[in-house]
Order: sequence, then C-alpha cells, then structure tokens
Amino acid sequence: MEWIYVWILVWVICIIIATILGSRKGMGVSSFFFGLILGPLGVILVHISKGKRVACPFCDKLIYMTSTVCLHCEKEIPVTNTGTK
Repeated sequence: MEWIYVWILVWVICIIIATILGSRKGMGVSSFFFGLILGPLGVILVHISKGKRVACPFCDKLIYMTSTVCLHCEKEIPVTNTGTK
C-alpha cells in the first residue's frame, strides 16, 4: 500500500515541475495537463519544447511570438501578415 502513496507523490511532483517549466516558457495550463496526464514523460516533453517562442530571424535565439524587439540582439522584428483569406 505504501507504493501507491509513493506513486501519487511522484505524480504530484511531476505536475508541479511541468507547470513551473511550462509557465517559464509561456505554456501555462497546457504544461499542467502534460504533467497530469503523462507524469514524468510530460515533464520531459515540457522541458524539450520551445513553448510559445520562435527563432529570431537575425540572431536565431528563441523569443516570444508577440515580441517586437529581440531581447538578445535588440533588433526590431519585422511584422509578418499571416491572415487567412
């Protein structure tokens, strides 16, 4: 019976770690569900994911999709029109 408590504790720790990692990457709620459903595998997936970030066209560092200026090279990011017609 003690093993059940250990697994529950490990799963809760995985949920917490996945949520913290995901919130730093801008994933928030989806990272919580990755940790909840997948446990340790969810933590690994959140850790290796890019989150809501894309590569800067100038320096290739990861920046948030809504950024207008790169935090690394401090160049203005050109706005692309991705609207559908």
